[in-house]
Amino acid sequence: MPIADKLRQYLDRKHIIYDVHELPPFTSLLQASDAAGITAASVVKTVVLKDEVGLVMVVMLATHSLDVDALSKLLHRRMELASEAQIKQVFPDCVPRFVPPLGEPYGIRTIVDDALVACDGLYFSGGDASHLIQVNNKDFFNLLSNAWLAGNFSRAIGSYDDRDPAASGDAGGTGADIKKRIQSLKELPAMPEVARQIFELRANPLADVERLGKLVEQDPSLAAQVIRYARSPFFGYRGKVDSVNIAISRVLGFEMVMNLALGIASARPFKIPVIGPLGLNAFWRHATYSAALVQALGRELPQAVRPPAGMSYLAGLLHNMGHLLLGHLFKREFCMLNNAVSAHPGVPVVEQEMAMLGVEHGELGAWLMESWDMPEEIIVATREHHNPRYNGPHAVYAQLTLLADHMLKGHGIGDAPSHDLPVEIMAELGLEEIQIVMVMSRILEGCEGLNTMARNLAAA
Repeated sequence: MPIADKLRQYLDRKHIIYDVHELPPFTSLLQASDAAGITAASVVKTVVLKDEVGLVMVVMLATHSLDVDALSKLLHRRMELASEAQIKQVFPDCVPRFVPPLGEPYGIRTIVDDALVACDGLYFSGGDASHLIQVNNKDFFNLLSNAWLAGNFSRAIGSYDDRDPAASGDAGGTGADIKKRIQSLKELPAMPEVARQIFELRANPLADVERLGKLVEQDPSLAAQVIRYARSPFFGYRGKVDSVNIAISRVLGFEMVMNLALGIASARPFKIPVIGPLGLNAFWRHATYSAALVQALGRELPQAVRPPAGMSYLAGLLHNMGHLLLGHLFKREFCMLNNAVSAHPGVPVVEQEMAMLGVEHGELGAWLMESWDMPEEIIVATREHHNPRYNGPHAVYAQLTLLADHMLKGHGIGDAPSHDLPVEIMAELGLEEIQIVMVMSRILEGCEGLNTMARNLAAA
C-alpha cells in the first residue's frame, strides 16, 4: 500500500484532492524535500509527545524545532517525547519517525503551529520513508478542523528561518503596535471584480432578472451557491431549480439574489484558517444564520420603520467582515486571537480584541466597507453591531444585527457577549420577546439548508 491505510481512508472520506509523490527512501523530511525538488518550508512534520494523560500530536514545519518546555507551559502539562513503541501502538500502519500530521483518524489530540497558516501548498509524510502527500492549505486545515492552533513553541532551524519578521510572534504584534500597523496600511484590499460589477448593477435603475442572472452565471461557483440556496428546504420551493434565473424569479427574488451574490463575492477572496471560533467555518455559519434572522426580524417591524429586506440580509451577512480582514492581513495575530477566544469562551470577543490588538473587528470591518464605498447602512451595521447605545443614522440595521447576534448566541452561534436579549433594543424596535423567539423558531426549521450553505461557502 503506497500510504498508510487509515490516512488513505481518511483522505478519501473527507473527499480531499491530494497527490502522492513516491521518492527514494529518505531518512528525514528535509532530505525528502531535496529529493522532491520542493522548498523545505512547505513540508510538515509530526512530533508525538506524552504525559500521564496520554499522547499529543504536534504539527509543525519541517524547518522548525519544537520547544517542549514552551509547549508544556502552554498546555499546563509536563510533556516529553513519546517512545517508538508508544507511537507504534497508536499508529500501527506507520513508521514511527514518519507519522502523518492528522490526529483525528487515529484518535489523538492535535496541536498545529500557527506558522503553517501562511503556507499555500503543504507536503507531509504518507506514513513511511518513501512517500510525500501534497494538499492545498485550505484542505489541510479542513482535515484539522478539530485541532488546536497555537504558536511560540517552535523555532526555525538555522538558515531555514525565512519568515517575515512582521509575522513573527516576537514582533510585538499586540496592543498599540498592531493598531499602528493596521492604521499605517497604505490601502485595504480592493473589492473583488465580480462584487464590483454586482454593486454597479445594484445602482442601475434598468437592472433586471436577466442582467443579474447573466452576471452571476459568469462566476460558476457563485451561480452554484445561489442555486443551492434556492433549493434549500428553508424556502420550501417544490419545483425544480436548475438555473440562476429560476432561483431569482421563482424562489429568492431579485433583491435577495443581488445582496446574496454581493455578500458572497465580497467575502470569498479572504483567506483565513477554517478552524476555531473565529475561523472560516464559524464565520460562514454565523453569517448565513445572521443574514436570515436579521432579514426575518426586519419584517416584524412596523411598515413605517421596516428596512428593505435585501439591505437587512446584507447587513447580517457582512457585519463580521472585520474578522476576515484581520485574518487575511495579520495571520499570526488572528491565530492568537482565535486561540484566546477558544480558551476563554466566557470573555466577550470584543474585550479580548481590545486587550490583544487595541482595535475591535467592527472598526476593522467598517474601514473595509468604507474603502469599498458600500452603502452607509452596511457600514453602520458593521461598526456598531456590538454597541447597544448607538442611536444615530441607520441605527435599525445595527440594532437588528445586535439583536440577532444575542439570539444566535443562545444556540451556540456567533460572538455576542451573552444570549440575553437587550431590553432597550427590543423597546427601541417595538419587538416583543415572543416575536423574536417565534422568528428564531422559523429560522431553525430551515437549519439544514443554512448549514449546507455555510459549509459550501467555507469550502468555496
